Amino acid sequence: MSIEKNRTAAPVSRSRLHRAILAAGLAIVIDPVVAQAADVSIGVVSNGLIVDSVYTAADLAKKQGLDVKVVEFTDWVLPNTAVVNGDIDINYFQHEPFLNAAETARDFDLVPLAYGVEGLIGIYSKKITSFDEIKTGDRIGVADDPVNQGRGLQLLQQAGLIKLPEGIGFKASVHDVLDNPKKLEFVELGGPQLPRAIDDLTAIVSYPHYIKASGVMDPAAALLFDRDQTHAFALRFVVHPDKVENPYVRKFIRLYQDAPEVKQSLKDAFGNPTLYKLAWEDFPPLEVPE
Repeated sequence: MSIEKNRTAAPVSRSRLHRAILAAGLAIVIDPVVAQAADVSIGVVSNGLIVDSVYTAADLAKKQGLDVKVVEFTDWVLPNTAVVNGDIDINYFQHEPFLNAAETARDFDLVPLAYGVEGLIGIYSKKITSFDEIKTGDRIGVADDPVNQGRGLQLLQQAGLIKLPEGIGFKASVHDVLDNPKKLEFVELGGPQLPRAIDDLTAIVSYPHYIKASGVMDPAAALLFDRDQTHAFALRFVVHPDKVENPYVRKFIRLYQDAPEVKQSLKDAFGNPTLYKLAWEDFPPLEVPE
């Protein structure tokens, strides 16, 4: 098989190209003994809109003499395990409440070193255009991890569909629902997989970047968005405690935050500036050793 460059074709994101290669049955095996070690390695989740921005930053870093290896994962568990085990230096896919829950559940010790992109969460449907159209027994897709499920349930409460205990916040689970007048059935799925189920469910609670990456519908067309003002749900660059002062780690993160090319990549990926924020701009710049 050969891959030819077409200068007139629309650009293909590296994450999509990576998945296409895997789908074609090709395997890429890197011998850890003979492979040249990168100065920094960073893990991302494949079907998110931030992936291309990370590759953009890696290209820019190489021009500055910093070799960055980007590792793609397909779930929300392995990126943290990889940092804990020292397989990668940074992961960039989760907000801090998710990290806190993962640390508690798996006895991890990790550090959210810097802020990244902050996305919204929304209720999406291809079957209804208002919540009044929801019928008794309809099925709603929610994330299966504790924090994102709780955030999604809060949004369903905001829509008037359920009632949760006072003050429970994003710690809520489907078992905490106090009132469910429509007797909705909650279908729990991995966050990245929720958009794939949208045709089979009345609605799903998902992030615009997963909706956009999946191509199932317009990510700006949610029935309702949650717009958090605390930055609690901004993605974080997460490292092992041993890497907090690593100059290569800090240099790459700062490059990502500062580079106009990265900001343009994010703008191109999300397609709508109302769907995300650059959370790091509200905080002092990350210090980088000279």
